[in-house]
Amino acid sequence: MLSYQHGYHAGNFADVHKHSILTLVLNYLRRKPKPFTVFDVYAGRGLYGLHTTQAQKTGEAEQGILKLADAPWPALLGDYRQALRAVNAQDSLRYYPGSPMISHSLTREATDLVLCELHPQEFLALQQTFAGKGRRVHLHRRDALEALRALLPPSSRRGLVLIDPSYERAGDYTAVGDAVAGALQKWPAGVYMLWYPVLADGRHQGLLRRLEQSERPWLRSELQVRRPGIGMHGSGLFLFNPPYVLPEQLARLADWYEPLGQDGVATLQNFVSGHF
Repeated sequence: MLSYQHGYHAGNFADVHKHSILTLVLNYLRRKPKPFTVFDVYAGRGLYGLHTTQAQKTGEAEQGILKLADAPWPALLGDYRQALRAVNAQDSLRYYPGSPMISHSLTREATDLVLCELHPQEFLALQQTFAGKGRRVHLHRRDALEALRALLPPSSRRGLVLIDPSYERAGDYTAVGDAVAGALQKWPAGVYMLWYPVLADGRHQGLLRRLEQSERPWLRSELQVRRPGIGMHGSGLFLFNPPYVLPEQLARLADWYEPLGQDGVATLQNFVSGHF
């Protein structure tokens, strides 16, 4: 199934949650001068207009990044703000960078970006977004989970894998769990970021129980913006081998997410493994 297009959802509260944490992880990886690789296996088109017909149809950015645009930004999220400014003129927010563009903006020339997208229209747009961006950007039109099996581990030995499925198919939670388990066996030293929706019916819980059984250090972060009901009421991130500074950083950022709450104050909860 290739129906999902992120243009309808770009800049929503889940993007804010996911991408703010992505910038913290990239900042940590940049601290060492040694090269690293970023794998983004559900890359999308890389850059989204917030005034397009798709974005205007849902208005999700208005409940997400646009709520925070004029708010005070903590120093910890300076990289996130930098990535937004890199694709916008002055202080306006007409465009929202997807995770591939954020990673490109915040990494050095020695960092390879491996971007995978299967949807034909999204892949064409991704090619256009990264045209002329240099040889360090490697584009693949291929299935995300197959790419994990085929492309890991990288020669750099350090890096990040971002896995951001739409979970449209009934078997996606099982397939993603299998793929992550296999990837960890092939490249146990990598940092893994897996996004999942927080849903009232709890269909994501089986995946979380499976991931939490791992002996690898992990961190789970959930941002809830409304009471459970129909559809997605929160955004979740599960990280293997997270930066050791991340729990303390997220604790300091909890108040920043509050404007995203739609029926009260937004809550950010973070959990860590006993192996952390």
